[in-house]
Amino acid sequence: METPLAPQQEPTATTGEKTGGRRLRPNSVAFFGALAMSCAFMGPAVSVYYNVVPAARLGGRAFPLSFAASMVACLLIGASVIQLSRKLQGASFAFTYTSQGLGPRAGFMAGWIALLAYAMISPITYAGFGIIASTFLQRQFGLDVSWVYFFLAIGAFVSVLSYFGVNHSTRATLIFLVLEMSVMLALFGSVAFGGTPNTWQAFEPVSGPGRIAFVSAGMVFGILSFTGFEAAANLGEETSNARVTIPLAISIAIVLIGLFYLFGAYVADIAFGLDAGAISDNPAPFDTIARRAWGNSWAWVLDITVLNSVFANAVAGQASIVRNLYALGRARILPTFLGRANRYGVPHNAIVCDYLLAVALGLAVGAWQGPWAVWNLGGTIMSLGLMLVYALVASAAPFFYYRRYRSEFSRLHHLAVPALGVLCLLAPLIGSVYPMPRFPFNLAPYVVLGWLVLGSLYLIVSRGASVLVSAAGSAGS
Repeated sequence: METPLAPQQEPTATTGEKTGGRRLRPNSVAFFGALAMSCAFMGPAVSVYYNVVPAARLGGRAFPLSFAASMVACLLIGASVIQLSRKLQGASFAFTYTSQGLGPRAGFMAGWIALLAYAMISPITYAGFGIIASTFLQRQFGLDVSWVYFFLAIGAFVSVLSYFGVNHSTRATLIFLVLEMSVMLALFGSVAFGGTPNTWQAFEPVSGPGRIAFVSAGMVFGILSFTGFEAAANLGEETSNARVTIPLAISIAIVLIGLFYLFGAYVADIAFGLDAGAISDNPAPFDTIARRAWGNSWAWVLDITVLNSVFANAVAGQASIVRNLYALGRARILPTFLGRANRYGVPHNAIVCDYLLAVALGLAVGAWQGPWAVWNLGGTIMSLGLMLVYALVASAAPFFYYRRYRSEFSRLHHLAVPALGVLCLLAPLIGSVYPMPRFPFNLAPYVVLGWLVLGSLYLIVSRGASVLVSAAGSAGS
């Protein structure tokens, strides 16, 4: 078997050993934990709850087809992540994979962009939890409690959970993921099999308001709903039998959550009589659907389920940003204290840093434009950043395999599929910035652009940046 030209590897501690403050604890994550992380990062219940509205506005009554097209696109993108995860393991998939395929400078930029994108997930989810919890208490009990208290509390809880080890985070995520999907599937089934007329028209492109271009427009929010599918890849150093476990977890996550989105979009469409305008004009269509199907006395179950989804999303997302901070700190691109793990293999400094960063960003933007601005502006920055990262990782796959595993190189799997994946990102990337959204959400592209410029300047002026990037991540034969 050929051996890739990988950077020098550090010794790996065995399970249960103290890690000397350097390494993450290996074999801490099993298959279902990795699967739960990728699924929960996509936030299936909360994505369906909020993203069908703008998807219907852009895609017309055939917007469920936009989710189908988005699943295909993410499978193409995910195929490159899967191919690379069979050979490479690291605490930052973007940093490790792109460095090994396109070289250290491109790897630095991929890790740099991922850092910005992942930095948004904690303030987004904490603010989302605060909004939903505050609204729920007001609606159900007439209590007026500021979202800020919930923001701070959920952030502290997630951080403490993470501090006890990634295995605790994955178990909690798996439990809450099963709960949220069970409730949502029960609601979907109540509509689809409860007397509402079923029809294939929801999946016919001609039933949209115009040409197939409307399906592409709807994909903006379809792709947004899938962002985070790669979460398992960020656990490469901690996952048992990572070269088998991570590819399988990512594959199943995309298909499983993709079918869930497809079912949810279809149910929303038929529940409103294929009237996309009625869906897009309704701020909470699934709340309306739940009240019709289950009655007002049980509609609160959906609110709890969405809260549950945001919590699981927060746990999975925080695991990814923490490991990116850790990887960049270990490579000495960020302050080195972030690249230290305690004796139990927990990146404790990165956890504290993420919480403080989330509080600073979330409360600052919330005080400026309100909590929904944290959710929407942060979400746009995250989706733009991750789409750029996906494009870089997909571009790295053919170069990595051709140069280092030429006997295994396939023009279909390692060239055609990554190229199609990159092409599929063009429509949502353009749709995210044109037509330009209203203020302050129109700031997102400029934030990403400014971050790219800052990273480029850092790469130019930092001493030995290429060497440091080459040192990031470990690769196996």
